[in-house]
Amino acid sequence: MTDSPAGVFRDAAARARKELESICLDDISRLGISKTHSDFLGSHTVVTYPPLDALYSIDGENLFSELAFSPEVDAYIHIPFCEYPCTFCPYTTLNIKERNAPEKMFTYFDALKKEISTWGNKLHSQKARVRSLYVGGGTPFAVPLEQLEDILRHVQEALPFVPQPEICVETSPHATLQGDVKKKLDMLKAYGVTRMSIGIQTFDFEGLRDTARTLKGHGKDDEEDAVHVLLKSGIPNINVDMIQDLPLKSKSYLQRLKHDLLTIAGLKPHHITWYNMRLRPETAYAQRDLRMVSEEQSLHTRLTIWNFLEAIGYQILEGDRFALAKNFEDSFRKTRGSVETCLLGMGVSAYSHTPAVFFQNARVTGSTIRTDSQEAVQQYIAAVREKGHAIALGFTFTDDERLAGKLALGLKRGVQYGDLANIFELSTMCGPYLDKIMNPNEKLFKAGLLQMTEDGIIKFTRTGMLFENEICARFYTPVVRYLAHEKRGTLTPKIKHQCALYTHAQEIAGIIAEQSPYATDF
Repeated sequence: MTDSPAGVFRDAAARARKELESICLDDISRLGISKTHSDFLGSHTVVTYPPLDALYSIDGENLFSELAFSPEVDAYIHIPFCEYPCTFCPYTTLNIKERNAPEKMFTYFDALKKEISTWGNKLHSQKARVRSLYVGGGTPFAVPLEQLEDILRHVQEALPFVPQPEICVETSPHATLQGDVKKKLDMLKAYGVTRMSIGIQTFDFEGLRDTARTLKGHGKDDEEDAVHVLLKSGIPNINVDMIQDLPLKSKSYLQRLKHDLLTIAGLKPHHITWYNMRLRPETAYAQRDLRMVSEEQSLHTRLTIWNFLEAIGYQILEGDRFALAKNFEDSFRKTRGSVETCLLGMGVSAYSHTPAVFFQNARVTGSTIRTDSQEAVQQYIAAVREKGHAIALGFTFTDDERLAGKLALGLKRGVQYGDLANIFELSTMCGPYLDKIMNPNEKLFKAGLLQMTEDGIIKFTRTGMLFENEICARFYTPVVRYLAHEKRGTLTPKIKHQCALYTHAQEIAGIIAEQSPYATDF
């Protein structure tokens, strides 16, 4: 690269502006598609199917006894303790600096180890092994060294692993700059950690201060210094989490973006995840009068990010994921965003899935995030003490829901049309989905948002990638939408009517299938 990073940014932003001018946003808007700062019924991105708010109460004991895992599973462990509760954070977290935090930590980890042992016995009995482990939160790296090591030791002893699994641990700038960082990193390497993910959000100090994320004594270079520490640690894969479209206050969106991209160019982390800002109603941020970026500013930001990162050597894996090489891709992400693989989540609010069912440990919503988190942790600990696990919510996949999941989660990488056809041609339940969801969304092809490749893969166009989450959410079934909005208290007559029409159509399709001379009793 002969041009300076600043010159690359100017060129990336100019090309992004020209490309944006060539896109008819009015035509896309008429399809009901626009950038939004709202969450997707339970997450800041379309990363699970069904969306988490669509889960309903289930008999966890009965499900636990019936669960069957494939020979290889991916695992997640939730450690909710964090140094500072970010105002935009929607996750189940506890403040590690509270006066009674040590006692809460001891109680929580005691329950967590019991749950891990329960699932370890289940996996051993089915001869299933863990191929990747993601330890998230919260900020696991902020936990005292002895307790973090105790959990990792227990995990290693209790769970069956494949040789050389991928293991990722989340950290924060503040936790990474503490005096015991070398001991902690050496400990993680000794336990086979291959990846670290650090939540930066932005390198712009004023932007962090505007989001109330900085701590007392926080320096303006802490984020950059923390990434340097990780890149020099010997852990081979470092991911940096960023967020675009943070509320505007101290700087314009382009000033902040330039600062972030130039810093990234100087650091060159192996992998970058660059989310859009999405807000749940319960978050403190969602309840403020914020100055948010416009749709055009958001799209201009995303195009500039793509242009700049490609120019300095990154591959675009998805609209919000970038890597210096293919081998730095997050393998856990591919399992989390799938309805065909097995994911086992442990810890409060952790979710899991097999090809047959999606389920989740205690999760509470409806009040403020912090209040909900306290209640969820209490429910989790009580459930594990009683049963050894904390399954509380679930969702059983029918053929049409599996089809919806393949589309909603698969479009970001591309979906083989033949795989979809195999489902909807063999199941009467998929006829209504084809009529009411897939057929209307053929307009996305005509609008230049989706395309079919010569080898039969449905995928986003470049323009479509700008709205990838908004488009993926269009493939949720009316039943999923009904369940999610019912839980959130946002049901509308339109959502109720669409769900009624859909379920009625399924009933009719089932009656017709039963009366068909070709119907067979299996």
